[in-house]
Amino acid sequence: MSDNKLNVIDLHKRYGEHEVLKGVSLQAKAGDVISIIGSSGSGKSTFLRCINFLEKPSEGTIVVSGQNIGLVRDKDGQLKVADKNQLRLLRTRLTMVFQHFNLWSHMTVLENVMEAPIQVLGLSKQE
Repeated sequence: MSDNKLNVIDLHKRYGEHEVLKGVSLQAKAGDVISIIGSSGSGKSTFLRCINFLEKPSEGTIVVSGQNIGLVRDKDGQLKVADKNQLRLLRTRLTMVFQHFNLWSHMTVLENVMEAPIQVLGLSKQE
């Protein structure tokens, strides 16, 4: 059995006829820190947004902590999470920071990352 916490397998994203992600895969173990580096417009942010379903992928499989995320097609043919509870759980298990995207300038990076668990999950700063 794999000890990967995140497996992204053969992820594709299309906007009409334009395919921006062409079969991207990623494996991450607990505690891994991963940087995705590439030129502007190469699909880095789109890939990350697809993992969290902030963007709907066109094809692919995502497995978190050994649990396959159940996907169905929406009316536009894109993939979406079939179970909203599974989506909520997915988002509590993955943390991503997008450089220059929606960070509060008056807070440190750590404070920005901590804000959602404090506000949404009711955790204390110590937790």
